[in-house]
Amino acid sequence: MTADEVIARTAELCRKYHAREVVLFGSRAKGTALERSDIDIAVSGVEGFDALLEEVEEIPTLYTVDLLDMDTCGNGLLLEDIRQYGRKI
Repeated sequence: MTADEVIARTAELCRKYHAREVVLFGSRAKGTALERSDIDIAVSGVEGFDALLEEVEEIPTLYTVDLLDMDTCGNGLLLEDIRQYGRKI
Protein backbone atom coordinates (compact mmCIF):
# COMPACT_ATOMS: atom_id res chain seq x y z
CA MET A 1 0.00 0.00 0.00
CA THR A 2 1.11 3.53 -0.69
CA ALA A 3 1.11 6.12 2.08
CA ASP A 4 -1.99 7.74 0.56
CA GLU A 5 -3.79 4.37 0.53
CA VAL A 6 -2.88 3.78 4.18
CA ILE A 7 -4.15 7.24 5.09
CA ALA A 8 -7.42 6.63 3.21
CA ARG A 9 -7.89 3.20 4.82
CA THR A 10 -7.20 4.61 8.28
CA ALA A 11 -9.70 7.44 7.73
CA GLU A 12 -12.27 4.88 6.57
CA LEU A 13 -11.76 2.85 9.76
CA CYS A 14 -12.06 6.01 11.88
CA ARG A 15 -15.44 6.76 10.29
CA LYS A 16 -16.51 3.18 11.03
CA TYR A 17 -15.97 4.06 14.70
CA HIS A 18 -18.01 7.27 14.30
CA ALA A 19 -15.12 9.74 14.51
CA ARG A 20 -16.32 13.34 14.49
CA GLU A 21 -12.97 14.55 13.24
CA VAL A 22 -10.04 12.83 11.48
CA VAL A 23 -6.91 14.95 11.01
CA LEU A 24 -3.62 14.13 9.31
CA PHE A 25 -0.81 15.93 11.12
CA GLY A 26 2.96 15.93 11.37
CA SER A 27 5.34 15.80 8.43
CA ARG A 28 2.77 14.35 6.01
CA ALA A 29 0.37 17.24 6.63
CA LYS A 30 3.17 19.80 6.44
CA GLY A 31 4.57 18.38 3.21
CA THR A 32 7.98 17.59 4.73
CA ALA A 33 7.63 13.80 4.90
CA LEU A 34 10.34 11.54 3.61
CA GLU A 35 9.57 8.30 1.78
CA ARG A 36 9.39 6.19 4.96
CA SER A 37 8.08 8.85 7.37
CA ASP A 38 5.39 7.67 9.74
CA ILE A 39 1.75 8.61 9.35
CA ASP A 40 0.26 10.70 12.18
CA ILE A 41 -3.52 10.81 12.46
CA ALA A 42 -5.56 12.44 15.22
CA VAL A 43 -9.21 11.60 15.88
CA SER A 44 -12.00 12.86 18.11
CA GLY A 45 -15.39 11.45 19.02
CA VAL A 46 -14.37 7.84 18.43
CA GLU A 47 -16.46 5.12 20.03
CA GLY A 48 -14.02 2.38 21.06
CA PHE A 49 -10.60 3.92 20.48
CA ASP A 50 -8.73 0.76 21.54
CA ALA A 51 -10.66 -1.38 19.06
CA LEU A 52 -9.98 1.18 16.32
CA LEU A 53 -6.29 1.15 17.20
CA GLU A 54 -6.20 -2.64 16.87
CA GLU A 55 -7.79 -2.47 13.41
CA VAL A 56 -5.38 0.22 12.26
CA GLU A 57 -2.46 -1.92 13.44
CA GLU A 58 -3.77 -4.74 11.20
CA ILE A 59 -3.50 -2.66 8.01
CA PRO A 60 -0.97 -4.47 5.81
CA THR A 61 1.70 -1.80 5.40
CA LEU A 62 5.34 -1.05 6.11
CA TYR A 63 4.42 2.45 7.31
CA THR A 64 4.03 3.15 11.00
CA VAL A 65 0.63 4.69 11.73
CA ASP A 66 0.45 6.72 14.95
CA LEU A 67 -3.15 7.29 16.01
CA LEU A 68 -3.91 9.97 18.61
CA ASP A 69 -7.17 10.39 20.53
CA MET A 70 -7.62 14.16 20.78
CA ASP A 71 -10.35 13.69 23.40
CA THR A 72 -7.89 12.23 25.91
CA CYS A 73 -4.65 13.93 24.85
CA GLY A 74 -3.24 16.06 27.65
CA ASN A 75 -0.56 17.73 25.53
CA GLY A 76 -1.91 21.19 24.78
CA LEU A 77 1.02 22.14 22.55
CA LEU A 78 0.52 19.05 20.39
CA LEU A 79 -3.21 19.74 20.08
CA GLU A 80 -2.47 23.33 19.10
CA ASP A 81 -0.02 22.11 16.44
CA ILE A 82 -2.64 19.68 15.09
CA ARG A 83 -5.26 22.42 14.88
CA GLN A 84 -2.85 24.86 13.23
CA TYR A 85 -1.11 22.58 10.72
CA GLY A 86 -3.32 19.50 10.48
CA ARG A 87 -5.30 18.58 7.40
CA LYS A 88 -8.80 17.10 7.80
CA ILE A 89 -9.22 13.84 5.94
